Amino acid sequence: MKDRTILNILTLFGIFGSIFFLSRKKYKFKDWVLIYFIKTLVSTIFDGPVIKTRYVKYPHRYFHKFFDSNIVFLYVLFPLSCVIYNQFTYKMNPFKTILSVPLFSGPMTILELWLEKNTDLVEYHKGWNSYITFMVLSFTFLLVKGSMEGIILLDKKFNNSSKTNEHVH
Repeated sequence: MKDRTILNILTLFGIFGSIFFLSRKKYKFKDWVLIYFIKTLVSTIFDGPVIKTRYVKYPHRYFHKFFDSNIVFLYVLFPLSCVIYNQFTYKMNPFKTILSVPLFSGPMTILELWLEKNTDLVEYHKGWNSYITFMVLSFTFLLVKGSMEGIILLDKKFNNSSKTNEHVH
């Protein structure tokens, strides 16, 4: 299969997956969109230096004149996987949430490793390897989950304090 065909299939999977997983009725849409954008921000922050120092290259990518990174991975697949992880761990206790991370970072790492070995979509350089990818993905999943938990706590705190202030006046 040609690299462009694989990239197109991954893009379609990401777009249709985003539509499905962001619109699931039993969850809060705004939370999933926020997770999606937080993961995009975190991925951009982590990916930028990795790309600039040439640890990882994406030789075949969309908009290669404008982006050094693969926007399908960075802005579609990784954020979508983080949304799915947060949906999966929505009601889990923190210990189970941490134990669940490899269920998501593992397949993503395996996919990237397969792409690195069999296509020109990803290239590892300067000692970068799938173990580092796994660790970075795992860390970012937990970072985004922790960020969301912090946002939810702050939201509850501010909503409760505003309701208390309304009753006082």
